[in-house]
Amino acid sequence: MKKTLLGLGLAITSLSVSAETVTLAYQNGWAYTPLYIMQDQGLVEKHAKLAGVDLKAEFRNLGSPGVIRDALIAGQVQFGAVGVPTLIQMHDKTAGDIKAVGNIVSLPMFLNTNDDKIKNVCDYKDSNGKIALPTVKSSVQAVTLQMASVKLCKLEPFALDSKTVSMTHPDGMASLLSGNSEVTGHFTSPPFQHVELEEGKGKVRKLLSSYEVLGGKTSFILLVGSEKWKTSHAKEYDVIVKAFEEAQSIASNSKKVAAETYVKIEKPKESVADVLAQMNSDDVLFDVTPSYIATYADFMFNVKTVKNKADWKALSFPNLHSKNGS
Repeated sequence: MKKTLLGLGLAITSLSVSAETVTLAYQNGWAYTPLYIMQDQGLVEKHAKLAGVDLKAEFRNLGSPGVIRDALIAGQVQFGAVGVPTLIQMHDKTAGDIKAVGNIVSLPMFLNTNDDKIKNVCDYKDSNGKIALPTVKSSVQAVTLQMASVKLCKLEPFALDSKTVSMTHPDGMASLLSGNSEVTGHFTSPPFQHVELEEGKGKVRKLLSSYEVLGGKTSFILLVGSEKWKTSHAKEYDVIVKAFEEAQSIASNSKKVAAETYVKIEKPKESVADVLAQMNSDDVLFDVTPSYIATYADFMFNVKTVKNKADWKALSFPNLHSKNGS
């Protein structure tokens, strides 16, 4: 950076060179642990040094997919952790510029309720209660609810949208557990869904799992970025990929390290043992390969949420194309 100081008619020029900073945005919960590992172990800086690239990473918790979406499109962050529908919407609105760098985790999302009168998700159509989820209409929970409306309730896809309200995971959990809020349901993710069932003491129960709607282990969140940024920062992009893949390997093969890292950085109320027990579930998979994202894309195209049809490879960067994705 060139700085010119003018004083007493003299021009004094100084030059300074600083490392480029890449910003990665995420939300709350241990599902984002691979990013915590990248941060805690300095994996971006490690792989940047190996590649001879002067690059540093900044990690920011922006709280909701909507905020991350807007920051990505505005170029305020270079990479973001978002649900599958948010990726699909951004890919559609940016003419294919936003794509997946890799899957962060596959896990089931639970819709929990504290209302005894609600026997299944379809009962919310005639209920006065609200379902809290990260972003109405567009978050992975919101679109999964739309899919459940069609598949399980035989209703039109948006029949339950009016029954949802946007809340961060911690706020949604607090509202559900309070028992004195309009929120009687919370479509959420670990660790919040497990805490609700434990602290609900029988009053909170699981109503639905996303795996029941999708039919198998489904990508929950993905790391996404811009094709334009990748094109102009090819070496930096490769550094991010290598750092991310190493973090995924650690999360997959060293769950105790993963749980310890999450607790260390996010400082949740759960213990390392609690988080580790959740991570050790057979339903949880830390792997970079996208899974069932085309199922979401087909649904969103068919209900006209997006204008363009896209398969999983079109939604992903080439570093994923050799994987057995779906």
